[in-house]
Amino acid sequence: MVISIDHAGLLRFLAFWVACQSGTSGIRLYSSICTFFFVLGVIVGNDPVILSGVPFLAYFTQETGIDPPTAWIFAQFIIANIASAVLVSSNPTNLVLSGAFSISFFTYTAKIIVPVISAAVFMLPLLLLIFRDPKFIPRRLTPITLSPRSVLVDPFGGIFGATILILTLCALVSTSFLHPQVYLVTVPPAVIVFLRDIVHDIRGYRTRNQESQCRTDQEKTMDDTNPRSTSAIRDSGADITHDTTADATILDYPEVESKHNQRDNKNLVTSTPAGDDRLTQGEISEKCVETQSSKLDTLRSMFPNVLIILRLMPFSLVVFSFSMFILVQGLAVTGWVDVWAGWWSQWVAHTGTVGSIFGMGLISCILCNVCHPFSLLFCSPDSQVFGTNIGATILLARILQVWIQSRDPHPRIKDGAIYALALGSNYGAFTFSFPASLAGLLWKRLLMQKEIIVTMPQFARLNFIPVAVAMGVSSAVLIGQVYIIHR
Repeated sequence: MVISIDHAGLLRFLAFWVACQSGTSGIRLYSSICTFFFVLGVIVGNDPVILSGVPFLAYFTQETGIDPPTAWIFAQFIIANIASAVLVSSNPTNLVLSGAFSISFFTYTAKIIVPVISAAVFMLPLLLLIFRDPKFIPRRLTPITLSPRSVLVDPFGGIFGATILILTLCALVSTSFLHPQVYLVTVPPAVIVFLRDIVHDIRGYRTRNQESQCRTDQEKTMDDTNPRSTSAIRDSGADITHDTTADATILDYPEVESKHNQRDNKNLVTSTPAGDDRLTQGEISEKCVETQSSKLDTLRSMFPNVLIILRLMPFSLVVFSFSMFILVQGLAVTGWVDVWAGWWSQWVAHTGTVGSIFGMGLISCILCNVCHPFSLLFCSPDSQVFGTNIGATILLARILQVWIQSRDPHPRIKDGAIYALALGSNYGAFTFSFPASLAGLLWKRLLMQKEIIVTMPQFARLNFIPVAVAMGVSSAVLIGQVYIIHR
C-alpha cells in the first residue's frame, strides 16, 4: 500500500512542498525537513521515507549547491529509523514483538511513543551541533525552482492510497482492544489499492493505444498526400503527444528489467535443402523467443506501474524472516536459548529495572550488526558478514519469552525489557554497518545510484553519537515511564 502511494509521487510532492515553504534559511529548512521525515516515518515507516527521500535529497542538494550532502542524508536515515518505532505497522521488528508478546496496536504505541518523541526532540539540536560547519548546512540557500506538482505521477492514486492508509491505521487503533491479527486488518485495504492500480494501468493502456492508432492513421494520411512532409517531420523530431504518467514513471524509477532469452547463433545457422518448406530447429526456437518477447513487451506496456510496484515489494524479507525463525527454534531445541535466558536472568537479578532497560537496549543495538548463517544465503554481498535487526529481534524476543515463562518477573522489569528491545531493534539500524537493517542496505543502494558515496567507517563514525544519545534518552524516559505505570 505504501509503495503504491510512493510510486504515485505523493511523498515526493510533500517533501518538495515542505522545502518550498521553508524559505531560504538553511537551519530552518533543515529543521523542517527533519520534522517532516519524522512525521512521515511515524505514519508510513522507514523504508518509504528512504525510498522517496534519497532521490529528493539528491536533487535538492544538487540544485542548491550543497556539497557534500552528508548532513541531510544522515539526518533522513537517523530520523526515519527513530520514527519507525512508534507504530506496529512501521517496521517488521515491531510486528515480531507485538506478535511474540500479544501486544495490541494501541498498547504498543501508547507505551513507546513518549520515549521515541523524547529521542527525536534531542536529535535535531544534536545533528545541528554535529554538522555545524556551514559547508554541511549553509546559512542561506538558493530556493529550488522545481514545482512540487511536477513530481506527481498519479495524483488521484496518491490521494486514494493515502486515504486508505489513514483509514487502515484508524481501524488498527480502534480494533486493538479486540486483539485481531494485524494482517486481517491490513491485507484487505492493500488488495483494494493494488486492484485500483491494475484498473489505472488498464485505462492508461487503452488511452495509449488510441493515441498510437491516431498517430499511425495521421502519418498514413500525410504519407499519402505528401510523402516528403512526412519524412521531414520524422527527421525533425516533431512534438508528439504522449502519456505523462508513463514518462514520469520511466524518469523516476528504474524500468522493470526484461529477461529475454538469448538466441543461440549456432541454432540459427543451419543448412536446409533447396525447396524444403519445413521449419528448422533454429527457426522454431527463434519464433518461440520472439513470441515470448512479444508477450512480455505487451505485459510491460499494459501494466507498467503494477510491475514496478511488484518489483519493489520486499518478497525476500518473507524468506529471510522465515529462515531466522527456523534458526532460533533450532537454538531453542538444542538448549542455547535456555542458557542465554539464564544469563539474562542473572543480569536482571543484579541490576533490576534500570539494568534490564539499558542492558537490553545495548544488546539489541549490538546484535543488529552480528553475523548469522542465513545472511550468507538471503542478503546482499555487502551484508554477508553481518546480521539485521530482524534477526536480532527474533532471537532476543525468544530469549525474553523463555525468561518470562521461567522466572515470572515483575511487570515493571518485563515491560522495560520488552520496550527496550523495541527501541534497540529500530535504533540499531543506525549503528555500525549498513546491513544492521534492510533499510540501511536500501539507503546505501539508492545513494550509489545517485553517485553519493558513504563508506562503512564514515557510517559508523557519524552514527555513534546519535545512536548513543537516542538510546540513552529513550531508555531514561522509559525507566521513568515504567515506574509511573507499575508503582
